[in-house]
Amino acid sequence: MPASTTAHRAGNVPAELTTFIGRRREVAEVKRLLTASRLVTLTGVGGAGKTRLSLRVASELERAFPDGVWFVELAALEDQAVLTQTVASALGVHDRTARWPAPALAKYLADKKLLLVLDNCEHLRNACAILADTVLRAAPDVRVLATSRQVLGLTGEHTFQVPTLSVPDGDGMPPLDALEQYEAVTMFVDRAVAVQPEFALTQDNFEAVVRVCQRLEGIPLAIELTAVRLRALAVAEVLERLDDRYGLLTAGSPGALPRHQTLRALIDWSSSLCSEDERTLWARLSVFAGEFDLAATEVVCAGGDIQRNDVLDLLASLVDKSIVIAEHRAGRVRYRLLETIRQYGQDLLRDDREELALRQRHRDYYADLVEKACAGWLGPEQEQWLQHLLRAHSNLRAGLEFCLTEPGQAEAGLRMASELWFYYIATGLTSEGRRWLERVLELGADPTVWRARALWVCSYLCVIQEDLAAAQPMIRECRDHADDLDEPFAAAWAGQLAGMVAMSEGDLTRSRDHLQDAVHRHEANQDWIGVLDASFYLVAVTALLNELHRAGELCEEALVLCESHGERWLKSYLRWDLGLVAWQLGDIGRAAESGRDGLRLAREFNEQWAIAFGIELLAWTAHAADRHVRAAVLLGAADRIWRRVGAPLFGMRHLNSYHDDCKEQLQSLLGESFDAQFRKGVAMTIDHAIAFALEEPEAAPQQRATLHEASSLTPREGEVADLVAQGLSNRAIASRLVIAQRTAEAHVEHILSKLGFTSRAQIAAWVTEHHPHEPDTVAPA
Repeated sequence: MPASTTAHRAGNVPAELTTFIGRRREVAEVKRLLTASRLVTLTGVGGAGKTRLSLRVASELERAFPDGVWFVELAALEDQAVLTQTVASALGVHDRTARWPAPALAKYLADKKLLLVLDNCEHLRNACAILADTVLRAAPDVRVLATSRQVLGLTGEHTFQVPTLSVPDGDGMPPLDALEQYEAVTMFVDRAVAVQPEFALTQDNFEAVVRVCQRLEGIPLAIELTAVRLRALAVAEVLERLDDRYGLLTAGSPGALPRHQTLRALIDWSSSLCSEDERTLWARLSVFAGEFDLAATEVVCAGGDIQRNDVLDLLASLVDKSIVIAEHRAGRVRYRLLETIRQYGQDLLRDDREELALRQRHRDYYADLVEKACAGWLGPEQEQWLQHLLRAHSNLRAGLEFCLTEPGQAEAGLRMASELWFYYIATGLTSEGRRWLERVLELGADPTVWRARALWVCSYLCVIQEDLAAAQPMIRECRDHADDLDEPFAAAWAGQLAGMVAMSEGDLTRSRDHLQDAVHRHEANQDWIGVLDASFYLVAVTALLNELHRAGELCEEALVLCESHGERWLKSYLRWDLGLVAWQLGDIGRAAESGRDGLRLAREFNEQWAIAFGIELLAWTAHAADRHVRAAVLLGAADRIWRRVGAPLFGMRHLNSYHDDCKEQLQSLLGESFDAQFRKGVAMTIDHAIAFALEEPEAAPQQRATLHEASSLTPREGEVADLVAQGLSNRAIASRLVIAQRTAEAHVEHILSKLGFTSRAQIAAWVTEHHPHEPDTVAPA
């Protein structure tokens, strides 16, 4: 999606999908620990709510961290070698150097004040510990909140054992009106109302509800799974079945049932209540890493006794049973499994003789997605394809891992990894892409078309990381394979890469010759993306050789090709090229116009390399137009992004002299004020820097509650909020709206959670501020 042109608080904390129940003491304690320690790890049994607690703490601390609160989900990550790249990507860091990513990430974070949340660290414990230690040593204002079944084991780490939700103790039964103090009961009722809107605690059922919560030991996930049974069973029947199931586990044991057995027994029960086809689908869904959609489910999971037309109903049934989580985003439904549920499904899948075939279907589905994205990349749907691949990222990793671990899949891995070349560059995932390609290239050395392609893609990533020593042997091998196989595409790309290497080495004449030859070869192959990609470098090198009119002609030809195909990604680079030529010719107005055009296009893709190029060029043109203060701010903004991507002006060493000249002249003109203006640019977020560079007006920031007012409160919750503002008690609200008192209490709890408030007085003040003229009465439903 295009980046917003308005300033907003940095971070990526996901929105809550269900009401957050209780935990006020725990939230307060974790927040206190984060003031005392820079590393806090939440531990606890599966299903205890570690992730949910971390998200609530993170959301409440957003205002305390100017550089944002960043959530990184690690459950689906299997290769610890790409851990740091995963964290960097979540932070929006596009590191294009060959540096080991952890120090690069630490350097980027050195002057930041942010909270990093690492979720589900247990299977990557050592790697997470090394990363956290590296970051915390280098970045004094960064704090880390981790969730893990094991502590990370670092000096200075504070741990917090996440308790289960509170339940009434022992055999005594509190009175009905005292149950709201128990979190497990509150959650059970809240989730029960979600599946049975008329459900309420009564004198007839409250004892059974308490016993159910005690049986479940207050484990949130267990409560979620059990509450859905109320669609078909009364509370007493649910309790009876729980007693039967746990009786089998505790027979002959004097001790209490361990909590991990409680959850396992509950998931076993959920499984036993599924039909055979539902259990089969559950197992098959566990092959997905991260989120997935219906289309993927139908292709991957249909087969045998499950017909494709049956998948939607079975999936909907698993959603109803809280086995699968459905999330609605941008008019589409995405699905995922909680990690505990996914692991259970994988256990089921291991007993299935078709596991290998299923994993191959999964790989084939995502390999097909990659192939279609690669074929469709040169066209008007580039942004949509990029979003498709970003959503599928965890599953792409799983598909590539299958290629690396299963015999006979190396060729498929070469193809899949190499067809993602544009994705790795556009998203800044160059280190991860290079790792996949290097791993799959190690599986064999026989010359094939796809090995030749993987070689040029891997060497391309090495070149833009400026690791020329690693790139050159692969370029030579690629050229040899191209000759042996008479493969013209690989030959063209090998020639282009030779030109890019020469450019990085400062030999502009040799670079131009190689790149010109590569453009002709790409044209002969009708490889138009190759033509445009090589043209970007050719135009820049030709301009730096001071052949400005020829450079302008080449750029205009390439831009016409972009227009004919609806291409926009490389067009952003070529518009920068055009601006560079105009700037060298002294046409400052046209240079600035081209720079702005390229910057607007780069924003669509969040292409940080192109964004940095655009802002840098606009700094030069501002200086040339005697807007020196503005130029200093833009130089600072560009400097921050260059430090993020790690490759200032991408090896175009002759451009560095323009940058240095601009900076030196501004320092001379502005004197001591230069540093202050430069720092102002450095402090800008990317969105703010782009808006400033484009001279776009900034929208006033909205208050958090105002945003929730527009999107989160349901009509009924709005009615309840109005009545709270009138001073009515929960009992009076229930009477006014003709609903159960407990339902009214649940609505108030929802409102507090959604608006981020802790008291009824805050709700009243919010209603008064945002709805001062609304009537004092609300009609009953």
